[in-house]
Amino acid sequence: MIRTKIVATMGPAVSDPGTLLSLFKAGVDICRLNFSHGTLEEHDVMLKKIRAAAAAHDHPVAVLGDLCGPKIRLGKIADEAGTGGMPVEVGDELFIQREPILGQHKRVSTILSSFVDDVQIGDRVLIEDGLLRFVCVEKSKDELKLQTTAGGILKSSKGINLPSTKLNLSAISDRDWECVEWAIAQGLDFLALSFVRKADELKLLREHLKNHGCGCHLIAKIEKLEAVENIDSILDACDGLMIARGDLGVEMDLAQVPIIQKDLIRRCQVAGKPVIVATQMLQSMIDQASPTRAEVSDVANAIFDGTDAIMLSGETSVGKFPLGTVHTMAHIADTTEKYLDTVPHVRDPIVKVRSLQLSQAVAKGVWQIVNDLKVKMVVIWSQNGTSARIFSKQRFPVPIVALSSDERSLRQMAINYGVQPHKMHAPKNMDALIETIDRTLRETKRAENGDRIVIVAGSTLDAAGTVNSVIIHTLGEGWTVTPTRIAAADEGGYE
Repeated sequence: MIRTKIVATMGPAVSDPGTLLSLFKAGVDICRLNFSHGTLEEHDVMLKKIRAAAAAHDHPVAVLGDLCGPKIRLGKIADEAGTGGMPVEVGDELFIQREPILGQHKRVSTILSSFVDDVQIGDRVLIEDGLLRFVCVEKSKDELKLQTTAGGILKSSKGINLPSTKLNLSAISDRDWECVEWAIAQGLDFLALSFVRKADELKLLREHLKNHGCGCHLIAKIEKLEAVENIDSILDACDGLMIARGDLGVEMDLAQVPIIQKDLIRRCQVAGKPVIVATQMLQSMIDQASPTRAEVSDVANAIFDGTDAIMLSGETSVGKFPLGTVHTMAHIADTTEKYLDTVPHVRDPIVKVRSLQLSQAVAKGVWQIVNDLKVKMVVIWSQNGTSARIFSKQRFPVPIVALSSDERSLRQMAINYGVQPHKMHAPKNMDALIETIDRTLRETKRAENGDRIVIVAGSTLDAAGTVNSVIIHTLGEGWTVTPTRIAAADEGGYE
């Protein structure tokens, strides 16, 4: 089983329950519902299929709802001459009008009525991640005239970027709030906010979730220069990052994107928070059965950088080879991880969040034990997932089996590198914990008699806020060794 986590975007290509189960078996840990496409009724149908397939799978599968954010999109566009949209060539004039229309004959509209007011003469207008490019040459009260500088096919609902235009848009649209309410009602595990610009936008959403008693984790999508500039406060306000390289590469110098990717991953390591690398990872496999060499290198390098998860978008939602794409990504991850296990370990940045430093110290000590004693795996009781998250940042060369009785926490742990969540009812004491772990690992064939494991838990099981026991245990043998007490940590329950 690979340690890097895979996020797959849902869509028509994977709407069959059998296909979903095959995706999970191939390595998908998180299903992404993209609210920029489809209705809530359609997402409801997909969610039921995901959960039915997940119930038949032997590992927790999380669901991430991806909010639209202040994203501007084209309106509906007619299919002209069987092209799937409206062809435009360099030098063509394109008119964007205020009132909604069915786009045809070089005239379109957008979902934002104030678009015509905000765009000024000379501003660049980029569509579909900059594949199609225009510049505004004339403006009237109710329409803009653009000149095409890079042509292609304009298609319905494609995103628009305005790198030289200041827009006065709310971070969370009315449509987003509808999706948030639906996500709360359906018990989604993660919500990703698109086009984050500052921490206050995340705090607003966090407060709303808190007021509704929702434990959904917030992922900040980094795709604007303003977000990069405010990254410290944004990282403090969220539960993790998604590096959305498509819009990020349009909004700023494309050559800076790999540097920003490495920097953001490092910052997440220091903050002890998960990070997803997204956009065009295996883009060519939407239409082709195998990836390009550059795409393979891109996926591998994200793992080298230290990402927790890698994401597929159109490759699984509408691509011709969704299952093959997941197999390809999993194979790249497996090969990369095996190579990393053979090279000297370079210490990841130490978690600098004060409240998590004790957990980090325990994880560091356990890492040394694992490597010195050739341990098969680490087993940790992590009721709400915090200790599992910190342990994952240590980049263990063996799996981390994270135990909890809370199903949502188990699903949320599915994002953490190297962590295998497993449900277990809280044992009465340490003896019962070790006995149950021993039996469970052998029954699930994760390990066998004679394998050495490290168990991390609280030695006083009825006391909250402790991770103070590290136990070296050989499967199939009785437990007679007094646990080594390491440190008090930050979580409730057994942590």
